[in-house]
Amino acid sequence: MPSDPNRKHLLDRLNEICNKDTWNGAYAEMVAYDFLNSDANWLRKPINLSRTVPAIDTLAGSHGKEYTNFDGYYDEFNVCFDVKVLGDKSRQILDEIISKAKAELGNPSVSIVPEYPLDHDFALFRKNDRSLIEELAGAINVVTKTTLVKSLVLPQLSYRLIWQSGSLTTLSTYDPYQHAENHHHLLFKHAKKFSVTQPCLIVFVFFPWFSENVISQFGSNQIFYRSLCRRMFCQYAKDFSPARASPFFKGFHGSETMAEVTEKLSGILFLEDASITTSDIESQNVEAFAYLNPNASHKVNDRFRDHLSSLNFLIDDLAHDNY
Repeated sequence: MPSDPNRKHLLDRLNEICNKDTWNGAYAEMVAYDFLNSDANWLRKPINLSRTVPAIDTLAGSHGKEYTNFDGYYDEFNVCFDVKVLGDKSRQILDEIISKAKAELGNPSVSIVPEYPLDHDFALFRKNDRSLIEELAGAINVVTKTTLVKSLVLPQLSYRLIWQSGSLTTLSTYDPYQHAENHHHLLFKHAKKFSVTQPCLIVFVFFPWFSENVISQFGSNQIFYRSLCRRMFCQYAKDFSPARASPFFKGFHGSETMAEVTEKLSGILFLEDASITTSDIESQNVEAFAYLNPNASHKVNDRFRDHLSSLNFLIDDLAHDNY
């Protein structure tokens, strides 16, 4: 309906899906909106898309902001949420490194594929990106056509090269617990959206074209999700050091401790969108997992949990892991 306050927001997201630079974030939001609204017999009214609140109602107030915008808000549950892409940050960074190294060599006609543990801490790639670019460019000989480069900057990293058409095979290791340990600090980058007045969620969308493929293999997805959330919700529950002193926070000037920051996130939802890999067009084609913070200062109520159950979420409140 033209009078629907969500109409303009939906049209804006649809337009962004047509943009190669913004499509993944916009698509993730559309997946979340569609799925979380899909039980029309349960929800009395659709989710509000986009809600702006005073920054003082969130941790953004300690970042010097005036307002905070959430991607969604449930009127009947008083629950706000923000949608994020569960992206493959390590590969994105390495692709940039490879592209810049090739540019320094005059963009030779060679395909370069990185080989590294898929649970590796992406921050190390970013921290050493300039050294990795110089190392890779210096190790490639365009005359003899180098086929393998092993990094000395990060010994677990190597590259395989092919100078003609064909395919490359790479080997990687993966530990979902190590992955969670290395990546959980990514959640702190979203801390300015944590609410101090009401239940607040992060919704991560997994989609094969922009996400970390490894987490859907061998049943390791749920191990990774749960371990990631447990580290966020329980690891810092008794950490009373000031958050502003943590290397995970930049520009944060609040008085909150690490424990108080993590208490402001009520839960994390993971949505695995399988729409491009299924032939069942009648299904939502989404697998859903909810992990709730046992130490949250504002917990979701039982009616909201019932809503998640109606959507076939696997729900885990980590109650027996909170020690």
